[in-house]
Amino acid sequence: MTVNRKSQGADTMEGRVRIDRPKLLIAARVFGSSGQPWLWRQVVGLREFRKDLLCWERRNPATQPVEDVLVQIVPEDPAPYDGGGRWRHRLRNLVGGNFYATVGRERRRLAEFLEIKRPAVILCNFGDIAMRLLPVASRENIPIVAYFHGDFCFISNRWYRWSLNRCLRQFAAIVVVTEAERQWMLNHGVHEDKVHVIPCGAPTEMFRPGTRIPGAAVRFVMVSRLSEEKGCDLSIKAFAQLARDVPGAELHIYGDGPTRHDLNHLVETLGMKSQAFFHSYVEEQRLADVLPSYDVFIQHSLRKEGSPVSIAEAMACGLPVIATPVGGINEQVVEGKTGLLVAEGDVDGMAAAMKKLAFNPQLGQNLGRAGRERAVTLYESSLQTRRLEQLLLSIARDGGSSIVRASIELARC
Repeated sequence: MTVNRKSQGADTMEGRVRIDRPKLLIAARVFGSSGQPWLWRQVVGLREFRKDLLCWERRNPATQPVEDVLVQIVPEDPAPYDGGGRWRHRLRNLVGGNFYATVGRERRRLAEFLEIKRPAVILCNFGDIAMRLLPVASRENIPIVAYFHGDFCFISNRWYRWSLNRCLRQFAAIVVVTEAERQWMLNHGVHEDKVHVIPCGAPTEMFRPGTRIPGAAVRFVMVSRLSEEKGCDLSIKAFAQLARDVPGAELHIYGDGPTRHDLNHLVETLGMKSQAFFHSYVEEQRLADVLPSYDVFIQHSLRKEGSPVSIAEAMACGLPVIATPVGGINEQVVEGKTGLLVAEGDVDGMAAAMKKLAFNPQLGQNLGRAGRERAVTLYESSLQTRRLEQLLLSIARDGGSSIVRASIELARC
């Protein structure tokens, strides 16, 4: 990671920069991930800043291009606090108590980078990155806004929880995507004025209702990372129950992940190969094209969840949603008005909800229309980005005084 002190030519410039606006540094471990189009939309949608992007890995520049952003890739381990060297990393941060703080060569590089770039504010996506940059940003008196995207690591990871408790009051502002996250922050001493609920949402002009074929067999759809916490196996088991009573019913699954092989095997074991279909990951525009053709969206999240963009996309397409009330889902889906909620792990309950909509398509249409209205009103991604932008602008105008106040507040405790 090299920064040219005479010019910014050492950065990868993917577009022209406006010099009449405050400078924003956006930090993320990975930028351009196929499963995080919301982050790309957010970055390109923040238009009132000159923008630098700091990441440890850049993916898919062709499908997620940035035209007005200077991209700097950090040539270090993307997650030294999670891998095989985590104990050494923790030991080096023992005195400070922030076990996610940058150390060694990376810390020197980041300090040099911030000294030269001098952003007015730093937006850190996910808590680990906010805690990672906090020591060097505080030293340069640069305020950090920490954006927690439903990353409830503080529930199960004591190292994360201990570190976060040390860092919370040093952030200029905290953005969360659910009321549950907000309440956790308040319970742990963060002033309510510093915590802002801003879910990522979906582009409702792209994701729109379509025309379904009258009288066709009911088609269910899942759009999810195929991982244990998404409960995809439970959704498939619920569909298997429904399929015995609903001839011609289909389940279409979009996404990839570590449980793909096991889910394939489950479909085969249940004898569902002619009714359950895997489509792998598809690009955002392709998903927006095909999603409106389905009848019901299902998601059986377990234990932890943020504010799923996939549910916002389904609602924007006018699909009724069947899901579990985990994390921010019970804020997105209004029981009996935009969808149906079932308890975690309740396969029979999910199958019953699916049958209810399969046998009453008019109910599904009514729920879908209300869901579309709710998505446009509350979860339009451009509106959420503008809310975030106004927050960042206010902190940029406030300057380093946010950090000074946080340091004084911390010292009093």
